[in-house]
Amino acid sequence: MSKPIRMCINCRQRFYQDELSRLRCEEKKIYAYGGVGRSFYICKSCLEDKNLSKNLARICKTDPASALKMLKEIIDNG
Repeated sequence: MSKPIRMCINCRQRFYQDELSRLRCEEKKIYAYGGVGRSFYICKSCLEDKNLSKNLARICKTDPASALKMLKEIIDNG
C-alpha cells in the first residue's frame, strides 16, 4: 500500500504525509490540525525559513509577524 504524498506550502516540494507538520487556519489564527476542516503542510526544513511568515500570512489572511508568532507557539507546545 502506498503512503499519501503532500506538498509543503513554503518550498512546494512533495513529501510523504508523515514527514510534514499539519496545521490549519481558523479565524485568522493558526492551530495544530485537530481532524476537522481544511489543513496545510509545512516541511521540517521550512520551519526555519525566513519566507515562511509571508506564506503563512497569505494562507491565514493575517500579518506575517503574528503568523510566525502563532507557529512558534504551536511548535514549542507540541
